[in-house]
Amino acid sequence: MAYRPLQEEFRQIPPVTKLYTCGCIVTTIAVQLEIVSPFQLYFNPDLIFKQFQIWRLATTFLYFGNFGFHFFFNVLFTYRYCRLLEEGSFRGRTADFFVMFLFGGTLTIVSFYIDYFLELKICGSLTTGAVFKSMEIVAR
Repeated sequence: MAYRPLQEEFRQIPPVTKLYTCGCIVTTIAVQLEIVSPFQLYFNPDLIFKQFQIWRLATTFLYFGNFGFHFFFNVLFTYRYCRLLEEGSFRGRTADFFVMFLFGGTLTIVSFYIDYFLELKICGSLTTGAVFKSMEIVAR
């Protein structure tokens, strides 16, 4: 009967955290089983615009790499901090947390496009800082 507490724990995970964490795990399993290739998941503006492969806008946030120590800690920290946010700052406001999540992803992609098209080569510093500051403002 050891599965019972695990099943109950899974049911108690907030919905957005559960969806995102499971999405990350399922995406990685699909890559490990060679159902999809990592090259079908990564963010590539040329393929998004020219071949309309719009799934890359979402899958770029779902694939953490192959199974291993790095993957385990990425999933663990993602799960932990998403759950803390959803149960803490966004308690009872699941839709607000989901919108904040989408807003952060959208700003990350927009900052990359700005960097990509203007060839500024500063995505690691200024644009990323602007994304996190904007998310902090929205979270308040």
